[in-house]
Amino acid sequence: MFEVKIPRDFYGASLAEVEDEIRFRVARPGDHMCSSFQCPNCQCQNILGRDLVPGDASDEAFTSLVTRATLDAFWYRSSGTVNGHVTEMRFLTRYAEALGFDPFPRLGPIPLGDHLGMKEAILLVLRSHEPGKDEGKTVKYGTARKLRGFMTVLAEASVELRGDLVFSSCSKAGRLVATRAPSEGRWFQHFNSGMSARMGNEVRQDRAYTLVLLHKLLEMYEQDWEDNQFAIDLHTLSAAMFLVITCCGGMRGYEAVWTDLSALRYDVSYCESLEDYSAVSWPLVGRFKARNGVADCYMIPIAGETNSGIKVFVWTQRFIGRLAMDGITQGWAFRKAVTGKRALAADYRDDIFTKLEYIQSTTNLIDPDCSVWDDYGVQRSGRRCFTSECQNQGVDPHDIELQCRWSTDRANGHRPVQRTMLHTYSEVRNMKKALIRPSKLGM
Repeated sequence: MFEVKIPRDFYGASLAEVEDEIRFRVARPGDHMCSSFQCPNCQCQNILGRDLVPGDASDEAFTSLVTRATLDAFWYRSSGTVNGHVTEMRFLTRYAEALGFDPFPRLGPIPLGDHLGMKEAILLVLRSHEPGKDEGKTVKYGTARKLRGFMTVLAEASVELRGDLVFSSCSKAGRLVATRAPSEGRWFQHFNSGMSARMGNEVRQDRAYTLVLLHKLLEMYEQDWEDNQFAIDLHTLSAAMFLVITCCGGMRGYEAVWTDLSALRYDVSYCESLEDYSAVSWPLVGRFKARNGVADCYMIPIAGETNSGIKVFVWTQRFIGRLAMDGITQGWAFRKAVTGKRALAADYRDDIFTKLEYIQSTTNLIDPDCSVWDDYGVQRSGRRCFTSECQNQGVDPHDIELQCRWSTDRANGHRPVQRTMLHTYSEVRNMKKALIRPSKLGM
């Protein structure tokens, strides 16, 4: 029932060592001294208010879950660390015997009702066994751990934990809040770290597009444009535009779709009136988590044409022109065809990935063993392409921050940075030469 991840080589063969046979399966001498321990029956008293009933299916499951969570907490520490503590315990015992006093703090019994976070740990273990996206697989740790965040929020909203203890300072770092939420307790931290190690906590980053692969994709979209001009399917053109700005603007997919069409049209019109096609300022409007939900507009200046020849300004003109043909001149630039609501990054996945599959089957630009639909992603493949190419070309990290506009907010501490649209545009235009360096030089 409880799978333990073991190390494997490139082809999947086991690289398990002797200790891997017992990891997370048995307790080691000394574990109880490193992490608080209560037996399943004690935990049943704490959580259910009664003793376990032998033979009862529900209680058997409860026992199994408590044992699993306890072993995860024990294996938070490596065997070398636990063995080291056991060694020091022997020295401590010898000194105490010579001096005639007990040096050990009381390890139990723990007061009745204090489960130390075991109830939350059991729920997290159960969450980890929900079906995952892959057939026959369960959710990954990164998905399961979201329950911990919710349990913390729920506990802090309850009447049981009223009365926060807040540590405040004069610095801009903000405040620290002490919480009694069991899912934030010391024992739960041990369990959570052990569970992460047992499950492998596999994090698979979206594979970055290479610059050559990006150009190949854009060649295919360019052919779509040449074949149809402004009669091109709006969804296809939107996918091409989405690809261009995530790769050349360093945006994540879910950020790109927050584009304000009116503001975009305003910037393009202004640049055209000056016959200045060196850059286009891409406006993202919304309530961003990093800004504590404050509504604002971020301007992402992108070079009109990159050093490798990607014509960002031309694609933008085509995009807003095609939208205008359908009478769309305001609202969200990326929108769903039927409802007109803001599109999701996932809406462009099929269009882009179908082309990736064709490239994989006809060229050597994508490893034949690569699973396009699993390895690439619409959220971060473009951003990782941008970051990788900027690093390859030696772009100054400060320039990247300038383009993404995070430095202004950081310079203002944690205070909201309120800007009118015109103020935002004028500020960006004054710094355009500096702001477009990453997209110009990196891509």
